[in-house]
Amino acid sequence: MRTVKDNKRIMKEYPLISGILVTIVFSLVLSINLILRLGDVLNDAGFPEIFILVIDFSVRFLSGAICVTLIIPLILYFSLSKKILKVYVKDDIRIRQNVSISRSSLVGVLSALCFFVICIIMALFLGVLSLDFSLILSYPTEGFAGWFIFIYALIPALWEEMTFRGVVLNTVLGKYSEKIAILVSSLLFGLFHFTNLLFEPLELVFFYFIMSTLYGMAWGYSVVKCGNVIPGIVAHYLIDAFGLPFISIQSAEQAIVGTFFMSISFLYPLVTILLLYYVFSFRNKTRG
Repeated sequence: MRTVKDNKRIMKEYPLISGILVTIVFSLVLSINLILRLGDVLNDAGFPEIFILVIDFSVRFLSGAICVTLIIPLILYFSLSKKILKVYVKDDIRIRQNVSISRSSLVGVLSALCFFVICIIMALFLGVLSLDFSLILSYPTEGFAGWFIFIYALIPALWEEMTFRGVVLNTVLGKYSEKIAILVSSLLFGLFHFTNLLFEPLELVFFYFIMSTLYGMAWGYSVVKCGNVIPGIVAHYLIDAFGLPFISIQSAEQAIVGTFFMSISFLYPLVTILLLYYVFSFRNKTRG
């Protein structure tokens, strides 16, 4: 009869396969409402936009919750029990370890601030700064989330981070180095965004892949340094919830738009990783 340790040993022997399998399952489960075109069905039926958003959020949030708390641990451990879930939360998701929740949250806030500052600097440099906060404060309308983004941002912040910076990162970390674990989990996070092909053109989805892979490196680095998934959750939420005014620039020129977004995609993770490196180096020196 297999024990929790036996099942965990199998998972650790094949971390890359485990990570790929988790990514595929998570992608399928989170895409259920897109595959079923639930939003289009409700819209054609004449339901108000706020109702459609609530239903869409509820389906995706519950799908993510079921996937992360039940389906993924079942895949990794081949069975479910209170003991297995306890090990899963502690060792795989890593809700709380090493650095305290409050300090880990501050690391996430610092990461998000890096993003906002870089967006402002690049927009000023290109002469396209907008900062239209009505984009996230106005009432939701068709095709426009408005203030509902503060609720909707919980889905990627919680379930994507617990999956990629939690389960996938820590599974790969069990056999490989921190650098490889961060790289693999970030690449799989980027590949997950190919689910956007269901409603976005290939060239845009490929950009999402590059951007999310690079962002994943910054969040993965912060998670490894803190020893828990909290900084990834906080940074991901703040950027998704408050980021739209910072990236909505005043330009229709493709060259300028491309320069702006590609610059952010590379500068944000670079600056964040360097900043956190010096923060944790200083912290270790003061402790020593």
